[in-house]
Amino acid sequence: MKKIALIPVLLMAGLLNFYGCTSMNTAGSGTQNSNVMLNTVQSVLKNGTQSAFDVFGDQNKFMTNALIDAAMPQKLKDINSKLESLGLSQVVEKEQALISDIANASINTARPIVTKAINEMTPQDAINIISGGKGAATQYLKGKTYNDLTTAIGPVVNKQTESLGINSLLSNALGSNNSSLNAILGTVLGNGTATNTTELLNDAITKQLTDGLFSIVEDVENDTRANPSTILNSILTN
Repeated sequence: MKKIALIPVLLMAGLLNFYGCTSMNTAGSGTQNSNVMLNTVQSVLKNGTQSAFDVFGDQNKFMTNALIDAAMPQKLKDINSKLESLGLSQVVEKEQALISDIANASINTARPIVTKAINEMTPQDAINIISGGKGAATQYLKGKTYNDLTTAIGPVVNKQTESLGINSLLSNALGSNNSSLNAILGTVLGNGTATNTTELLNDAITKQLTDGLFSIVEDVENDTRANPSTILNSILTN
């Protein structure tokens, strides 16, 4: 039965380049085509989110992923740069390893949110996405879930930063004897108090995880657009 589904998908190979779809929408078999488009876009997003969760669940992949690194908020980058300049690279490595543990802990919270949004997509949503150009599917998913994700992931981050000791790690590295680092901390994070540092650190990690997730999804989407035949494998294995 799955082989039969290849026919409309193959006919729609150009669709995966996400060209305009007006002619498909107006054809006599518009409903069937719309459903194929819906299944295709959903498959792309499912692949993208699964790729993100695969990275979140693997410490080595998380710590070496360029998209995750690029998603790190500038304030956290500034702190890490200062730590490294003071010969505390091992503290940065430990911090990043702990953040990867938080990413792993966030998977079960994030997955149902994005899955629900993907499953609730309509054929018209898919048509709009396909004609929307690069990144349109990711932007759709981001618009549907970003606030819910940050709201849901935030408490996970707060709990994990405390239980894993990230705040203690940075507090020790930024101890009272290190006036130079305390000074840069005050510049980067505001007043530099423990409460402020903890709150802003948690916000930064939450933002990195959420933005990193969507960066990976978009990377998968754009790769699929550039290589439309890859969707065949994803549809056959779903």
